[in-house]
Amino acid sequence: MRFSYLVSAMTPPDGAAPSPTPEPAYVQLITKHQRHLHSYIRTLVPTHADADDVMQETSLTLWKKREQYDNTRDFFPWACGVALIQVLRHRQRKATDKLWFNEEVLAQLAAQMDEDANLFEFRRDALDECLKKLSAPEKRVLELRYREGNNWESLAAQLDNSTRSAQRTMARVRRLLHRCIAARLREWQVG
Repeated sequence: MRFSYLVSAMTPPDGAAPSPTPEPAYVQLITKHQRHLHSYIRTLVPTHADADDVMQETSLTLWKKREQYDNTRDFFPWACGVALIQVLRHRQRKATDKLWFNEEVLAQLAAQMDEDANLFEFRRDALDECLKKLSAPEKRVLELRYREGNNWESLAAQLDNSTRSAQRTMARVRRLLHRCIAARLREWQVG
């Protein structure tokens, strides 16, 4: 079976019954991953309209299958499995359209997207760890620039520095984060 990895992603280990997720928590999971799930679907279909249609079907199916979701496992891979099945069904309904990938290409794209999603999650975890290692002043610079959206002049004024100095400080903090994340990625690849 070409999509056997989907079955493993959607089936609880050792045939155990899925651990139910309360409905509000399940809605939060769907909402949290909706944009990434839509992006995943968009890579597998030829048009934005197709992606929207498949996303709608996927959302409906995810809701209908909420009792089958095992909350001890990652939601996104499970949701991607549901989405891929919806892509294949949509493809069958639209079989006359010549722009569709064959099943083998869809399987390869889905596997690559799954790998990319795992890498994205790892990078986000690495970023979280690296942010914790920054000093309070370094965190403050990031907060002022990215969380509060200050421009360079405003950032410099709040730091009581020149604009050039604020830019240099930000560049230094970015380098620190880049090195830390790169080191974590190397550790992940080795381990």
